[in-house]
Amino acid sequence: MRTRAGRRAAPAARQPESVEAAYTEAVKRLARQPQSRAALERRLLGLGYTETAVGAALARAQADGYVNDREYAESLVRRRAAGRGHALIAQELRAKGVDGLDAEAALEQVEPETEADQAITLGRRLLASRRLEDGEALYAYLGPRLARRGFNGGLVYRVCRQLGEEWQAAGRFDSL
Repeated sequence: MRTRAGRRAAPAARQPESVEAAYTEAVKRLARQPQSRAALERRLLGLGYTETAVGAALARAQADGYVNDREYAESLVRRRAAGRGHALIAQELRAKGVDGLDAEAALEQVEPETEADQAITLGRRLLASRRLEDGEALYAYLGPRLARRGFNGGLVYRVCRQLGEEWQAAGRFDSL
């Protein structure tokens, strides 16, 4: 059976009470893509496995080392930190069901100086092909884009100010 998007529909649980079947399904899904315990639990319940079977299967998968929210969170932070700010990564971790302690520990990997450097690099990349008439236009263009990427307001302001000064010094603003 196929979905409208052309992908195969996920099979419903044939043995909804079976811990072994739920465990096997969990391990298969984790082999394809790492997931948080909460996301995997939602998926298995959505397939029709009972809460009891899912709970036991996830406990076993965690004991066997297949499910580890802290490692998952650290991996996600490493992948996302290059183009996203602290706030957006934290939001994604919450959405994926990673609890506060694991998320905080993973987010501590990102040094404030590194995040600032990444925001400046991203800002330069966003401005590379732009023609702007003055510093206000630069703030209006760049500020919201950096904020949507999860960089905090203070960092966004500092990046806009620094890049505005660079543009001013280089004479890159269009003069009327």
